Amino acid sequence: IVTAIELARAGQSVTIVESNHVGGGATGCSMGVLSTPAAGVGFGDPDELVHGRPRKAWHRDRLAAQRYLLRLIEESGADCDLQQGVVLLAPTKSNYRMLADSVAARNALYETSDYAVAPKDLDTEVGGKASDMFAGGLVLSSAHHVQPAKMIIGLAALATKLGTTICERTEVVGLQASKDGTRVQTNGGEVLAQNVLLTTGGYTKDFAGYLWKRTLGLPSIVAASEELPPQGAEEMFPTGRVLLVNRNRGFSCRPSPDGRRLIMAGPVAQTPRSAEANVQALKDYFKRLFPEVATMEFTHCWTGMIAATRDAKGHSGAHNGTWYAVGSSGLVSCADAGRRMAQNILHADGAAAAADKKFPRWPLRNSEHLLWRGIALSGELLDLVGKSRLR
Repeated sequence: IVTAIELARAGQSVTIVESNHVGGGATGCSMGVLSTPAAGVGFGDPDELVHGRPRKAWHRDRLAAQRYLLRLIEESGADCDLQQGVVLLAPTKSNYRMLADSVAARNALYETSDYAVAPKDLDTEVGGKASDMFAGGLVLSSAHHVQPAKMIIGLAALATKLGTTICERTEVVGLQASKDGTRVQTNGGEVLAQNVLLTTGGYTKDFAGYLWKRTLGLPSIVAASEELPPQGAEEMFPTGRVLLVNRNRGFSCRPSPDGRRLIMAGPVAQTPRSAEANVQALKDYFKRLFPEVATMEFTHCWTGMIAATRDAKGHSGAHNGTWYAVGSSGLVSCADAGRRMAQNILHADGAAAAADKKFPRWPLRNSEHLLWRGIALSGELLDLVGKSRLR
């Protein structure tokens, strides 16, 4: 949608072809966190090189991307329950020390107003057994959270207002190069396009074999509880902020925008399975923090497929004349990738960019169950030894 918005602003004719409804996958089923720090980069020395760039460059890019998305939300007028503030929970003392020791310097560098929360003060931000489970926390005051489906509806409306055509519940079944461009074959007809951008993510089909070999669809699970008694959610979330666990695998929970339900999410599935099994796995994790979760009824469960790449990075480029952008994780990263792809397309001068030479294939791609299980076990092992990169 973001790519469509920027292309339409530039006067391009844009059509979005979506097999479901817009935002119907993992994006619309996410926790809706617009986080400030760059995931996977950490909170250490700002000048330390990470993936070939200073850490401060990654964080500044992330801040710029977040502010860009916030401007889009404002422009769209989306009523998406936008709220400010996220709590990052540190599971070990070393995690907490790194967060707390660097917060003042980072605030000065990035013009943020984050602050550390000592273990003895965690109950001001989190109820339950947080002070027993975690060594402290960091309040990301500049981070935001939204109701993602409402945000996407608003952005889709903005794209339509700018002239974009959106074809929902239309499946692409093939791409055919021609002298006039690329013929996009769908189950509802054919579209001729000068530029084609694939953002299929975890739903890549056989006609996009290049992406299929390099992405793996992993389930993203979110569940919502029954309506809680008055004060129920308030006791768990005194400030109403989203809680993120600072581990290799990102568990999170939050109150619903109306404050009546508990919403929780996490990487608990390695293969698609029943909603009941997904909910039970989330309950087993979060009941350690909030014991009352064990007896709660959960009335909603959403699942979407995330495009996991082997190096856990987003990748973009072109292959056989077709643009692609896959693997970006999170609303901010996805919006930023969409903005950058629009610029790439607008400035390509008729020649598509080269494929990303650092886009590795998945081994054993034809054995998804083995891959799913291997990824899950590696995440569990990193959590167990406590050596995961700070998020």
